[in-house]
Amino acid sequence: MAAKLLPSRRVDSHKGQNGRVLIVGGSLEYYGAPVLSGLAALHSGADLVYLYVPECNFDVCRSLYPDFFVRKYSGDFLTVEACDEIISLGREKCDCVLLGPGLGRREETLEAVKRIVNELHIPTVLDADAIAVLKKLDRFPLDQQLAITPHSNEFRNLVDRDVVVNEDDPKSIILLRSISMDLHINVLLKGAKDYVASQEGIVEINHTGNAGMTVGGSGDVLAGVVASFIAQGSDPYDACRAAAYYVGKAGDLLQKQKGFNFAASEIALTMPFVLR
Repeated sequence: MAAKLLPSRRVDSHKGQNGRVLIVGGSLEYYGAPVLSGLAALHSGADLVYLYVPECNFDVCRSLYPDFFVRKYSGDFLTVEACDEIISLGREKCDCVLLGPGLGRREETLEAVKRIVNELHIPTVLDADAIAVLKKLDRFPLDQQLAITPHSNEFRNLVDRDVVVNEDDPKSIILLRSISMDLHINVLLKGAKDYVASQEGIVEINHTGNAGMTVGGSGDVLAGVVASFIAQGSDPYDACRAAAYYVGKAGDLLQKQKGFNFAASEIALTMPFVLR
């Protein structure tokens, strides 16, 4: 079933026709997060990956890998002053935008994310602190397709309830389904088991993955794969399901080779092998 969820690729396609991903992330504290998402997007099949990061992250992001197109905005974190250029790039050159990896929780940053979500009408993935912007939006559904990739704490903050989603607790599953349907979004709730809910209210559970994937940055990798699959043409719900399964499979392959002693970047670099 997971294999059928993967986006298809035409043998006569050209550069850029198999997904162009824009990743807006990074801050003075978290420069590595957008790089990990970018690595994951590239190694799960996207043709082109653009990183839009603050100037304090620019040199390190540009020097780590030659594969990215790296743009910068002034300052140490995202503010509304950078939005016009980001929105313009997304409209002109990208098929999906990922907002969140390493952005931080500043109020100015959330206001910038809100503007991008409201004005950049391409499929959107929200990860990490950017998920909180859903509380600031005035209307649903949005004009664009939307997926979010929270962990349990981020989901609790979103719903303002101390709830743990568990398949043995029907009420928690109903809550997850209701959030997805009411907001018209797709939710990939990551954890020891991943719960994926569609905007139509379908909920499925993924069992791949292991305890080694608690390593920092694995969530950034997962979000990058979701954005990559969407940019390549997958429906956001299918992209979330496929990403959950194959990122978990990459972790399982690494666990067989290295025990629990692997890094998030290794998960991203293992994606081609599990996808093949």
